[in-house]
Amino acid sequence: MERNISKAYAHQAMFDVLHGLTNINLGNKNVGSAQNSLVDPSMSTAGDFAVNGVIATKAATSSLFVLADTTIPAYGAANFVLCLNVSGSGIGYATNVLTSAEVSTTGGTPATVLAATTIEWPTVPATMTPVGIYTVIAGAVSHVSGSSSFSLVTSAGGSHLFTQRLHMTNI
Repeated sequence: MERNISKAYAHQAMFDVLHGLTNINLGNKNVGSAQNSLVDPSMSTAGDFAVNGVIATKAATSSLFVLADTTIPAYGAANFVLCLNVSGSGIGYATNVLTSAEVSTTGGTPATVLAATTIEWPTVPATMTPVGIYTVIAGAVSHVSGSSSFSLVTSAGGSHLFTQRLHMTNI
């Protein structure tokens, strides 16, 4: 989606409105860390969402959001946009990975990484509805999404933050 008005195409504003009306997070869905034995983030609160005009309900479940394959180097960081499709499958789309120097420049906390101007948000397919953001800062060791230690990112001095987003249609 082009956000530079000089490069926008005709009727982009209408497209943005229609996209917002058809893909929307309709209810609170608390996202959080999976069980220690699992590697993917979970959703602890059931809720409704709409994808291309189809309203669906997702029950609370553990280890729901399969994260995009991403390696976060020691003291580096990344965000994952947690999304649901109409069948209720969850995927976490990764942003660009920040280096330790970039993380230090932001202030070094998950909240400052989430708000960093150097974050490049991923393109979320029209078949997915964003419901939350998972921010990860690696500690003394690198972390690879999907590895057995990824959900325990704090074990090496790292930190993470789950941010639930109600009515989030665009990043």
